[in-house]
Amino acid sequence: MKALRWTLYGFLAVLLIVIIFFQINKDFNQLAQGQAYPMTTSPERRPVSLTSSPLEIEGSGVQVTPLYHGLDTGKLYLGISYGKLDLSQKKNYKWKKEDGAVQFLVKVVDTNGTNFSGKTTGTVKGTFSTFQYVQVEDFDVHEKTEALTLLFYPLMDKKGKDVPSEQPSFQVNVPIQ
Repeated sequence: MKALRWTLYGFLAVLLIVIIFFQINKDFNQLAQGQAYPMTTSPERRPVSLTSSPLEIEGSGVQVTPLYHGLDTGKLYLGISYGKLDLSQKKNYKWKKEDGAVQFLVKVVDTNGTNFSGKTTGTVKGTFSTFQYVQVEDFDVHEKTEALTLLFYPLMDKKGKDVPSEQPSFQVNVPIQ
């Protein structure tokens, strides 16, 4: 009878830990899985979805949320989530960080060759992962745009100025629906 009671207590303890873990990571999970808009503020109008599902960037461990275009704001919104980000190939640099997460300059190139620049604007921490909001200003998508190329340049802090690295740490081509 004692063994059954201790088994029940153990099961309840594990169940309680799982529930607490789920609640702690609720916001992170919604953002990383594309169930919430990757925006730091609530939109006044519903943004237009340019992609339908999250996308994994090969070899980087980084996942990109669906992309959204705010027609009333003229901005592109997306997010990236990752576990441990490996920027060790350039470990001598002093990376610019916010809440412990490396900040990025994000370059977006459409199929017409038009360049747009954005940056990471906020961070949500999960227990084992990080989510960063990305916002691209003055973004305009054309009817003929079939894909966007996203390039992520980590920012370095050089004498108080934000300087992007010479090469992107990772990049991905995202087909537009």
